[in-house]
Amino acid sequence: MFSNEAIMYKLMIIPGILLGFVLHEFAHALMADKLGDPTPRSQGRISLDPRVHIDWIGFFLIVFVGFGWAKPVMTNPRNYRKPRRDDILVSIAGPFMNLLLAAVFILILKVIDITGAFSSNGALLKNIFLMLYYSAQINVVLFVLNLLPFPLFDGYHVITNLFNTWKYRFFTILEQYGMIIFILLAISGVLSKIIMPLTTIILGYLMKVIL
Repeated sequence: MFSNEAIMYKLMIIPGILLGFVLHEFAHALMADKLGDPTPRSQGRISLDPRVHIDWIGFFLIVFVGFGWAKPVMTNPRNYRKPRRDDILVSIAGPFMNLLLAAVFILILKVIDITGAFSSNGALLKNIFLMLYYSAQINVVLFVLNLLPFPLFDGYHVITNLFNTWKYRFFTILEQYGMIIFILLAISGVLSKIIMPLTTIILGYLMKVIL
């Protein structure tokens, strides 16, 4: 079913996806907690334990199908001191954690390059470089994807807090059919044509700055 190269790729992307999912949700939970909402802490989400954050069906699907999810962090914006502002901060905390994580992976690449670590084993060095590169790439994808203005994504929370979306019929329709539209865009390949160019630009910029 899978070639050796495909199997190797699946294995190499697991660390990036696992860390990306866990730290994304942890960032949401921690930010909400800092802004006055005790809900994530009461649910045990202020943790780096993967078991707390990972939905294993969603994790399996993103590894083998290319689209998945983690367990969303439940929050109560009524607990925030400034609900609209704080809800935006909580929403963007997850995606920006992914962007920071991508930068860290690239920084590790630089450290390995400078120190010459693993240089005596060419095959091992190549595999480590590929794993770190894929991990950075995946986390940039998660950054871009989660900022899309679709219901259930962080970007939509930002839009609904910046504008009174309940006044506009467009947003009502989007909330009703947004997930169906999203799935159709994903299946048709249109979503990839939106995400991948942005991912390439951002990843290229990070590598240029850091490397």
